[in-house]
Amino acid sequence: MNNKTKYLIYRYLIPLLIFLLVWLVFEYFYPEMIIGKKMFFAAGITYLFSPKIKKINFLRGQNIQIKWFVLGKVILLPMDHK
Repeated sequence: MNNKTKYLIYRYLIPLLIFLLVWLVFEYFYPEMIIGKKMFFAAGITYLFSPKIKKINFLRGQNIQIKWFVLGKVILLPMDHK
């Protein structure tokens, strides 16, 4: 798996999975809750637990820095240059 694929997974797939999981938990435990409230709380929890991603420029090229609350460490992915 190349670094661009890892970047796309961290950027889009993991937050979507976190949102769906939190939504299903709220749906199971609080089925009578209004959809707007459920969405608000699920989005907030998703924001807290999703990886934070930013691009950093070094002299040798561009890297992607991923900070994730769950792992507690920083992941650096070098961008693939073609």
